[in-house]
Amino acid sequence: MNLRLRLAVEWVLIGMFATSILVAALHWKGTASFDHLLYDQLTAAQRPAADGDILIVAIDDPSLLALGKWPWDRKLHARLIRKIQGKQPRAIFFDILLSERSEPQADQSLAAAMASGPAPLFIPLHFSTPGNNGHDYDTIFPVPAFVQAASGLGHVNIAFDDDGIVRRTSLCFAPDPDGKSWPHLMTLTAKADRADITGPRCAVPRLIPYSHRGSFAEISYADLLAGEVPDALIRNKFIIIGATAAGMGDNFPTPNGEGGMLSGVEIMANVLAATRRGDFIRPLSDIPTYALSLLPMWVLMIIFLRFRPQLVLTISLATLIGILAVSILLLTNRIWFPPGTALLGVLMVYPLWGWRRLQAISTFMDTELRSFDQSDDMRVWPISYSQATDIVGRQSEALAHAIDHMRDLRRFVSDTLADLPDPMFVTDPDDRVTLTNKLLDERLGVDIYGRLLTDALDLMVVAEQRPQVDRYLGQPPKKDQEFVRFVSPAQLTFVMRRSEVRSDSGDLRGHIHYLTDITALAKAEVDREEVLQLLSHDMRAPQSTIIALLDSPINADAKKRIEQNARRTMQLAQDFVEIARMGESDFGGEDVLLVDLVRESADSLWPLAHERGIRFSFHDTSDSAFVCAEPESLHRAMCNLIDNAIKFSPDNGVIRVEISHHAKAYVAVTISDQGSGIDADILPALFSRFATTRHQTGRFRGVGLGLAFVHAVITRHKGSVTAQNGENGGARFTVTLPEARDE
Repeated sequence: MNLRLRLAVEWVLIGMFATSILVAALHWKGTASFDHLLYDQLTAAQRPAADGDILIVAIDDPSLLALGKWPWDRKLHARLIRKIQGKQPRAIFFDILLSERSEPQADQSLAAAMASGPAPLFIPLHFSTPGNNGHDYDTIFPVPAFVQAASGLGHVNIAFDDDGIVRRTSLCFAPDPDGKSWPHLMTLTAKADRADITGPRCAVPRLIPYSHRGSFAEISYADLLAGEVPDALIRNKFIIIGATAAGMGDNFPTPNGEGGMLSGVEIMANVLAATRRGDFIRPLSDIPTYALSLLPMWVLMIIFLRFRPQLVLTISLATLIGILAVSILLLTNRIWFPPGTALLGVLMVYPLWGWRRLQAISTFMDTELRSFDQSDDMRVWPISYSQATDIVGRQSEALAHAIDHMRDLRRFVSDTLADLPDPMFVTDPDDRVTLTNKLLDERLGVDIYGRLLTDALDLMVVAEQRPQVDRYLGQPPKKDQEFVRFVSPAQLTFVMRRSEVRSDSGDLRGHIHYLTDITALAKAEVDREEVLQLLSHDMRAPQSTIIALLDSPINADAKKRIEQNARRTMQLAQDFVEIARMGESDFGGEDVLLVDLVRESADSLWPLAHERGIRFSFHDTSDSAFVCAEPESLHRAMCNLIDNAIKFSPDNGVIRVEISHHAKAYVAVTISDQGSGIDADILPALFSRFATTRHQTGRFRGVGLGLAFVHAVITRHKGSVTAQNGENGGARFTVTLPEARDE
């Protein structure tokens, strides 16, 4: 299994494993302790103020000391209720169970007191478990007389969390699933349209927003009974009567930061206050809780696949902070999302993924390093391994050495390719050039690295030969076409071969393109064709003429014609040999006064010119310029140009010869005749070998070696020669040579 597939499989397994752990933690409240602790700390920072309209009448220790041991005679309760009713309270909550009968007179007195006042009075009922006849609960009602006298009944159940702390309450309670739902005692004064109190979800526990301990107004039962409490303290207040004495067992642990226990009556006061404010904290329902708990873990799992480990660590820490921020933000909106499970998911998957990724990479490195160590076909240098203390350290050291070895091997291959005797380049599967050697850049004169193959070929192949190169590259290698030949824009001739580069698994990774410079061979082929043409036609023609003349009577005219054809043959051979020799020998020049050399060339041809009445007109403005030249070859070149001028000039014509400075540090020789000029069809290739005219109206047909010899000589002297027709007719040849430097 390759590394990518293994990591993908393990990613899925880790995600499913973490999901199952989180679902189990949510179902069994595995992080409840952390969630409770966090909730307690957060709510402690934003406790609501105590409701000033609520007054607690406490059955406290001083009351027990003044009125005697509990339970008290119900006549005392009757007297207390009459006193309270006389002070005009808003409502009275009698948080004392009255399910057992006492003396009839006392019960009647208390019932009469309950029914006598203007303020509504509410009393609690309670439930016992397990109930009779298979019921979960039995409802225990107060004595019937009290039920009739009271304004309403409600439950005062205390709900404990897993850690034994009272944080929540139910606004209604149904002892039987299909039975009556009893409201909480503290909600009986709420409006009937409050859906959270009377609606179908009233049984869902609500978290109580506790005020600070002891912040509710409180008076002693005995003091109120003794008449020591002013009327203004009770008027228009909600009165809750209940026990606060430590010995009565009605004290419970709550998440108050002040420590200690909170009495049941003060818990009821907080419930009443939250009911009046409507600010109970609602726990988030199950489906959103599961979603918010699993979402950060899966988002982080996706991030594992997209980003580097360093960034993933930062994102993981940010995710932890984000989860807490979401929980705090929801709590400020009176919704509680326990973040413990979501935090657990992040804290669990990060090390799990890191461990499995490290293990997968370790196994992969071990496998690859063993395979690399056993592959001796590319082992150029020995690989050294360090003995680190742990397996990952050893693998890291081995990988570092292997990378160094591959880097050295790559440099070795790169240097080897760079020093290849032929140009080459490599393309990837997308036909983009990914590697070139130095020789290719030198021969092409441009850098094709990074270009597409089509763009590179535009710079490498002349346009007329591009289709045959494209055909070769566009088809699989064939035995009948193992290479393609083309000419570059720089007029270099190459042979290109292509071979595939495949991986160990057989996948195509690209192509290697080998180029062989056969410019010299191509030139030799052209030279061979020229020699064959010279031998088969141009040299054979004058020899055939000589043989034909020998078969006829030999007179003076025949002898002259035989001599002319023999000299023509010798001149052809001499020019061809000289041209070939110049291409193989080194230049050996000396300083020559150019004007003297030109005059000597003209003087050597004066008899020929004089015979036809042709004269020379010299114009020298060169200021006795010297050139570095091979006198013999340059003299013959000038003779060829002047001889052509004489040959194509009319009888009694004038040949103008000008020697002058041309540009900076150059000397020019211009030879102009008054002939018919040069045919336009031959002018572009005038200085190539065997260039001749096709028409009889211009200069007569020749073999074309004379001007080719002139071009070769002038090029050897680092000069240039051009030809053009004059404005008034005739041909005009200009030779430009560099002026000799003063040493």
